Amino acid sequence: MTNEAMPLEAPIDMPETDAPKMEVVKFSVPAPLLEEARELAKAEGWKPAELDRIFWERGFAAYAEGSNKRGVNRNLRKQRSEESP
Repeated sequence: MTNEAMPLEAPIDMPETDAPKMEVVKFSVPAPLLEEARELAKAEGWKPAELDRIFWERGFAAYAEGSNKRGVNRNLRKQRSEESP
């Protein structure tokens, strides 16, 4: 099945895989974002499963980095407030 065969209005299922230690995840995204992502995937020669994994991996990494920065900043502010007279 190609990207063109899947209309944006239809629910999008994560591609099936027989890869070990993989979980199937279903989620919704705005249609314009999905269309843009599919265009990028087609231009890059990615399969739908590759696109999904790249978005999950990079999105999670960006979130974790932001979360870690917030935690470090929170701890620094706490230390500074405890050190202030």
